[in-house]
Amino acid sequence: MADQEHVELIKNDVDEWNRLREDDPTLSPQLAGADLRYLNLMFANLSRAVLRNADLALANLKGADLRWSDLRNANMVGAQMIGVDLMGADLSGADLRTAEDLTTEQLAEAHGDETTHLPDDLPRPPQWSSIAGAR
Repeated sequence: MADQEHVELIKNDVDEWNRLREDDPTLSPQLAGADLRYLNLMFANLSRAVLRNADLALANLKGADLRWSDLRNANMVGAQMIGVDLMGADLSGADLRTAEDLTTEQLAEAHGDETTHLPDDLPRPPQWSSIAGAR
């Protein structure tokens, strides 16, 4: 369940959010199930965030830091993904079918499985099948 203070802060002021993250680098933001549709989250520090089941449809994630985030079953349909750092992020079950500017390089740095929905023009990274079997 999402921490409502985290949700309100990220919705209202990304710069203030980033200052909070800078002041407390150990913070693991709790944004599970949050409705973040259409938000401008450009350059947001969402590293280690719990975004499981979050709705990020049509969100502007340009340049966002999603390293080591839990994005399992997140709705990322139409999200703008240019320059997003997905290193170590868990995309298992996430819906990225119409995510914009998503690259094979970004996917190669993330974790996913056979339930991750990808754009038709992007291949599923080969290591995802072995990762899914190991969990």
